[in-house]
Amino acid sequence: MSGKEFESALRNFSFEAAAGRGIRHLCDLGFSAEEIRDRLDFPVGAERIREEMEAYAEEKKRIAAGEEDNYAIVKEYGAYGRVTFRKVPLGGESDGA
Repeated sequence: MSGKEFESALRNFSFEAAAGRGIRHLCDLGFSAEEIRDRLDFPVGAERIREEMEAYAEEKKRIAAGEEDNYAIVKEYGAYGRVTFRKVPLGGESDGA
């Protein structure tokens, strides 16, 4: 992972921890971007809040349309007790692993 990728991941993580969930919660309650900005303890611009609200609305539409991933995560143990996780499609199909 390059330095720029790490910085981007850290920035996204920090934003999510500081404001992301709060923005989505207040959006669900019907607040506007300006009202949300006024209620947050972490300083976030109205444009960034609008972007988050739009992305959240798209995610909710996709889930409501049934386009969410249709898989489960399976925990398996190897011969020596090593734990691995595997993504398995729901419906019993094999993923070829």
